[in-house]
Amino acid sequence: MRWKGPLTFRHLLVAVLVMILVNAQLTWWLLFALRQSRDRLDLERQHLVELAQHHVLRIESALLEAEVGLLQSLAQPGFSPADLPRPFISVAPTIDSKCHSHWKNNGFDLSYVTQGLEECLQITPDSEWVSSLIDVGASLEIVPIGITREEAQTRTPMPQLELSHPFDAQVIRPQRQAWDEILETYRSRIVMMVSEGSFFAIMLLVLIGLLWKTMRREVELERRHRNFLSAITHELKSPLAAVRLSLETVLRGRADKAAGIRFLENALHDTERLQSLVQKVLEVTRFSGGDSNIRLRNANLSQVVEEAVDAFSRHTSAAGVRLDTHIQPDIRAKVDLEAFPIAISNLLENALKYGGNRPQITVRLDHADGKAILDVTDNGAGIASQEAQFIFERFYRCGDEMTRTTQGTGLGLFLVQEIVTSHSGSVVIAETGPSGTTFRVTLDEVGRWEETR
Repeated sequence: MRWKGPLTFRHLLVAVLVMILVNAQLTWWLLFALRQSRDRLDLERQHLVELAQHHVLRIESALLEAEVGLLQSLAQPGFSPADLPRPFISVAPTIDSKCHSHWKNNGFDLSYVTQGLEECLQITPDSEWVSSLIDVGASLEIVPIGITREEAQTRTPMPQLELSHPFDAQVIRPQRQAWDEILETYRSRIVMMVSEGSFFAIMLLVLIGLLWKTMRREVELERRHRNFLSAITHELKSPLAAVRLSLETVLRGRADKAAGIRFLENALHDTERLQSLVQKVLEVTRFSGGDSNIRLRNANLSQVVEEAVDAFSRHTSAAGVRLDTHIQPDIRAKVDLEAFPIAISNLLENALKYGGNRPQITVRLDHADGKAILDVTDNGAGIASQEAQFIFERFYRCGDEMTRTTQGTGLGLFLVQEIVTSHSGSVVIAETGPSGTTFRVTLDEVGRWEETR
């Protein structure tokens, strides 16, 4: 699929709708995962309760089976201790006020009491069988009822199942550690899912924000591009029309010799204007987007600035421009001797375009704290605060192209920033206001001793 045309609000709307759907899907997944996690918690706890119920039934069944087997053996004629069924291992007479068939439990010291032929008998089972009988695994425990009542007053109660006789003083319940581990695992899953959901939600919001920022940048760039096309069309059309008119007037003999010379001079001036415009576009192509075309060398920056100012003053000497210079001598820096004068020339042209009715330009070169500082000041109306942040961007021009009267394409200050940045320097608006604007270029100063290295 090929993308055609610039980004529009329709593209933004589609992207936002897609992200909203993704976010809705994410929210549904999070709610579903939370519910599933809660169900899993309930199932794990229910598993422990059912496991406890299984052990309750197992203990009751084992006791009943042992009791039935014992009573059947005792009912056999000629019974002797050697005929005891498993799990019983010994029999002895006892004095018990309740000498009827029942289990007797002293703690977990289990025995069975029943009436024999002539006396009351106490029959003891195998201790290993008793141990296996009350073995409920690592996730459950058998504790006295009194302990569970005390814990219920200070801690969250756990489900518990009462055992039947002879263990009716005990209950079987989940181990506190196993119970708490299930809850802790559930909380960890909740934290993980909420964290992941929040992370993805934040990422979606960030993506929407970035998309909105990109959309605004694309729209603004498209607007500037249209302004540039309008400006470049005007800048090309006006001098071309003037050159054609001048040449046609001379060729058709509509002017005398003196007037013909003036027409030719005007045509030459317009040709130079066209050449300057084409040169500006070529300079942007050459020096923007990196410093691969920049060749830095230690140079006398003071001399470079003076030569650039002199070259500019020769072109504007007849325009009534007042040009003041305050250049400290012998300031040295690493500059490209071809590119940096272009940056100075663009700053001077900008000061001329946006100066007052009688342009007054001040160029000041000084140094401080190991930095070379170049200031170019005009006497114009200043730059609005809402436009100052865009002044160095490609194609940007203050105001609207349809009502703007100053010539230009919106490339001059952009080219200045590209060149200065490639020199590892900076260019900023140092001051602006009703009395004028100062652009400040800062470069690293180079000492004399470094020039010979």
